[in-house]
Amino acid sequence: MAKLRLVLGRRSNAPSAQLGHKDAADLFTSTTIAPSTEISPLERMDPEVPEVYFAVGESALRAIRMAQVAAGVEDFSSILDFPSGHGRVLRWLQAAYPKARLSACDLLTDGVDFCVETFGAEAIYSTEIPSPDLFSRRYDLIWVGSLLTHVDVDRWDLLIRLWNDLLEPNGLLVVTTHGPQVAASMRRGFLYGYPEPGIERLLRSYESFGFGFLEDNPATCTYGITVCTPSWAIDRLLSHGDFNLVLASEAMWSKHQDVIAVVKGTRSLPWANADAR
Repeated sequence: MAKLRLVLGRRSNAPSAQLGHKDAADLFTSTTIAPSTEISPLERMDPEVPEVYFAVGESALRAIRMAQVAAGVEDFSSILDFPSGHGRVLRWLQAAYPKARLSACDLLTDGVDFCVETFGAEAIYSTEIPSPDLFSRRYDLIWVGSLLTHVDVDRWDLLIRLWNDLLEPNGLLVVTTHGPQVAASMRRGFLYGYPEPGIERLLRSYESFGFGFLEDNPATCTYGITVCTPSWAIDRLLSHGDFNLVLASEAMWSKHQDVIAVVKGTRSLPWANADAR
């Protein structure tokens, strides 16, 4: 956990030290162009309250920008949204990085099609077990919002290896997880639509091992709900590939999901030699 505390400590000073902006909140969500307000009629993520829907996407951009500053990355030329859904976050990435080539990857073909038509993204129709062959390029930024929150540890390992393969050297991977806040909500009785005995079993695993998974369908065990401690998630990410941790924050995405960001390779990070100065 010492490394986690170090990263959080350096990151907390990033807006003033790196950018000199008096209003970090506005800075981290500023965009070059206005984000699209078009919502797909097939959107599954609570589009009936547009201000909430757009705020969730804006919160993702804020997390990405903070990770970008922590990693010392000036800009992105290629961005992968995985899974993209119907562009809840991709619209903000298009607005913030209008020169970047965007790719939308999802099992939902109608979601990918909407991202192609509305945001000019490249279509990547995913599979249950995606392989590098689906992708035509590597990426400077991969955003993974609410995917590791729904799969068991074997899929974590498969996906982490895939993202490592897809990142350019010095590329940034930003993922979200269900952490202590979600576990606390479950203890208070919010069951996320799952049976109480299953949630109790998940929490026992979480409290014993730092990771718990409850499947939707016991016959397949491929999708469900996952909760893990930040330290478990960080250790899993850093055990694959040549990742370096740049950011970790609880409940950072929409005040609900944890955000963890890693950079691929041995990039010299802005705060890495701070203790020597």
